[in-house]
Amino acid sequence: MSRNDLLVLGLWCAALLALLSPVWARPGAVFFNHGDLYTYHVPLRSVTAGALQSGRLPFWDPYILLGVPQAANPQAALFYPAALLESLFPVARALAWDQIFHLLWAGLGVFLLARSQRLDRAGAAVLASAYALSPFLVYRVTAGIPTLLAALAWAPWLWLAWLSGGVLILAAALSLQLLSGHGQFLVVNLAAMGVWGLLHDGRGVLLGRLAAAGAAALALTAAQWMPTLQYLRHSVRSDWGGAMSGAYALPPGALWSWLNPDALGTPLNGGWRDAISVFYETCGGNVGPIALVLAAWGLVRGRRRLAAALLAAAGVLLAFGPRGPLSRAFLGFAVLSYLRTPSRWLFLSVWAAVLLAGTGWAAWSGLRRRPGARLLAAVAGFLTLAFWDAGFLRPQDPAPFLAPRARVAEALGGRPIRVLTDPDLANPDKTELYRLRNVNGYEAFYPEGVPAWAARAQGAPAADASRVFVSRWPSPELARAGVAARLSPAGVERAPAWALASFIDARGRRVFPDPHLFPESPERWRVTGAVPRGAAAVALSEPAYPGWRAYAQGRAAALVPWDGVFQAVPLSLPAGARLDLTLQFAPTGWAWLAAFTAAAWAWWLAALSRAALGGLA
Repeated sequence: MSRNDLLVLGLWCAALLALLSPVWARPGAVFFNHGDLYTYHVPLRSVTAGALQSGRLPFWDPYILLGVPQAANPQAALFYPAALLESLFPVARALAWDQIFHLLWAGLGVFLLARSQRLDRAGAAVLASAYALSPFLVYRVTAGIPTLLAALAWAPWLWLAWLSGGVLILAAALSLQLLSGHGQFLVVNLAAMGVWGLLHDGRGVLLGRLAAAGAAALALTAAQWMPTLQYLRHSVRSDWGGAMSGAYALPPGALWSWLNPDALGTPLNGGWRDAISVFYETCGGNVGPIALVLAAWGLVRGRRRLAAALLAAAGVLLAFGPRGPLSRAFLGFAVLSYLRTPSRWLFLSVWAAVLLAGTGWAAWSGLRRRPGARLLAAVAGFLTLAFWDAGFLRPQDPAPFLAPRARVAEALGGRPIRVLTDPDLANPDKTELYRLRNVNGYEAFYPEGVPAWAARAQGAPAADASRVFVSRWPSPELARAGVAARLSPAGVERAPAWALASFIDARGRRVFPDPHLFPESPERWRVTGAVPRGAAAVALSEPAYPGWRAYAQGRAAALVPWDGVFQAVPLSLPAGARLDLTLQFAPTGWAWLAAFTAAAWAWWLAALSRAALGGLA
């Protein structure tokens, strides 16, 4: 990269930082949020950060939905380097810096990609603005979903490494896009690369390079994707219905927002009439007027316009979801969009618009002869999008949303009991911040046995694709789950409940006295006490899930199902004997996965070093 490239790129980054300065220059501020930042990502990441700060890996989160795998959840971003910010700074503030970094990273990737394809600096700056400042990326900030923005920020880097011939760099970029927390845009971006490669003259080389890098990336990320795949198989998504997969399908009318982002109104000006989340998922196709004009010219005169046009059309047709012809023609929509939210296939269309804008710029001979016109286009390409984005990227004080309730923290925080949050409370996942075990919660996917248990506890269905909202209180099911308190807008209510570890007889009835429970960490329980007469097992109020192991008196012990969703350890000790039981959790085959992944990265570093030394020679 030349000095002039660095100058132009530095000016672009400075302009973006100026646009974002109301947030980063204000102590404690975060980006205005209309979605999941406080209700999902801050609580989730606080569990990861707290574990790392205490010197352990967070394999299990016991604080929502009876208990869920943590490391296996990609949005926990345990292995993503940028997520380490949350272990060093307050989580909400760290996520704001995370979003700033990824907007910069997206623009930098597009700029370098454009320059690698011999586009001039002004054209590269136009494309950087068209992508990084497109509502498709910026709305992820306002919607409060940093993992989506992170995955999108890596897309141009994959294309840069792929088209430049860097298999090792492509493998690393694929790995980091996966580890950043949201696999759907990885899948969609790979689909775009596959279509582009098939229609390219050098398809054999490009597709071979992609396959080799993909295989290497699977090895580099085995510690993440294998537990995640197991989690999907044992989650509510294992029986995913086509109707559920159609959530956030693109309404045809939303296409008007590609030409004018205010065509249907917005949640900010009160003109948008549907659910707020629908706006952010379906109305982000605009890339700015300058890029739109260039894309139209590229569609007429540009190189490889057929491939780009096919990507754009496929993105729209797939985004239509169940009502779209591609979904009905290929495999059935539930398979095609297993990751839900079909509108995210619009990435294909947005990326195609950026590619077409690049070919349009290269084909517009008048621009090459007029330096002033190129400069004006670069400035206008940034400012037109920045003017629209500014309203969505304004600062917000997170304190009113995350401030702790002192009475709740003092009475219940960190105690070995469970609670039920009233569904009227807007943020059930806030119990994660108190380290308080909650029956209800909000999660992208969760263990498959939970909805049936919730229906028994409620006496009616009380769960959907991402939430459990039990409200009946009290009940025998809640008592056996250890739910000793209910949180509602009125305050804290209490009721008798079983201990999280209880002795039971052969018929499942509680036998007193309870053993002593020492939850040393979410992944490790220790249960001790004298075995009472008639006790046949120890009932443990933690969901059965692959990876839990029990050790009684220092030896491996069996775990059997109990009460539909929980687990128990049968006893072979006589009455009066001293029980010493340990319950531990780690992802299945974790030691082997960790060793394999570490070896893969060691191989990658060695191969990269050899390639670098060979280049110097």
